[in-house]
Amino acid sequence: MLSGAGAALLFPVIAILISFAIGAVIILATGNDPLAAYSALIIGAFGSPAAVGSTLLRATPLIFTGLAVAVAFRAGLFNIGGEGQLYIGAITAAWLGVSLGSLGPVAIPIVLLSSVLAGFLWGAIPGILKAYSGAHEVITTIMLNFIAINLTVYLALNPLRGPGLVPGTGNIDVAARIPVLGFGLGRANLGIFVALLAVAVAYLLLWRTKRGFQLRAVGLSPGAANYAGIPIARNTVLALAIGGAFAGLGGGVEVLGYYGKMTVPFVPNLGFYGIGVALLGRNHPVGAVLGAILFGALFSGAQEMQFQTDVPLDLTVVLLAVILLFVTATKLVELIVGKRARALASGTRLEKGLGQ
Repeated sequence: MLSGAGAALLFPVIAILISFAIGAVIILATGNDPLAAYSALIIGAFGSPAAVGSTLLRATPLIFTGLAVAVAFRAGLFNIGGEGQLYIGAITAAWLGVSLGSLGPVAIPIVLLSSVLAGFLWGAIPGILKAYSGAHEVITTIMLNFIAINLTVYLALNPLRGPGLVPGTGNIDVAARIPVLGFGLGRANLGIFVALLAVAVAYLLLWRTKRGFQLRAVGLSPGAANYAGIPIARNTVLALAIGGAFAGLGGGVEVLGYYGKMTVPFVPNLGFYGIGVALLGRNHPVGAVLGAILFGALFSGAQEMQFQTDVPLDLTVVLLAVILLFVTATKLVELIVGKRARALASGTRLEKGLGQ
């Protein structure tokens, strides 16, 4: 028998291996060598300190958006709004970062906490709509993404616009930005430790607090939770708001740690990739770290793979799509490795999150 942790990891590992096997077939079809392509991918992701730094840099925001999905999912909700929540956190950080830049390092926690609050409030909107009007969170979070993205673009290009060739807000003073890690890791910064702290907070919240127990109880059985006196509406709002807080913090870390401003266009799809990160990580905070590192490694190594083997960057997107297909479409894996796979897939299926 596998240990709990081993069993939890087995299903995603199976899905990844199957996906890479399919990717190898695609590479062969393009006239390239799969071994050479995957070797270049690994070298590009982990083959040097600069490569490791690039992987960490790309994984950091995905940890936050993965947590935004995972926390809500534990309460039986499917948060598609990580993209918009991240943008709201980013524009808040850009605004306050410029305004408070003269404070130097003292401004960093103030700005990041403001991004948390902005994401919390934005995430609470679909929670309130779900709890008190019955509006489905999938629809409302998707729609709020468009509102948030366009609102932040307007703010960055109009009242908050700064000088420079790159359109966007003003630049944040270097002293008020998150420092880089050093050690040859390129532009990777201490934001990765903020992300790991967020993971610890999410874990402690969900499994070591009364509130976390209530959130998980609502997700497992709303009827039983209601019978036990757990307030369903309040926990619905809190689950999506807390998820929004994590995504908002991710936007703040991106602005303070990497960009130094909010550019237009801003980095896209971090919220949507967070859905895959959470599902691959079994909607567990620690699993979100592993999923984010995998995604970050694929993005980081794809350029080296294309440079060395002429395999297009788009293969990375194909691999991610196939991985998520097998992680969520459990019956496909069941056909390949047997019915035990479905039991191992607990925590990755979408039925509960979409069926509420």
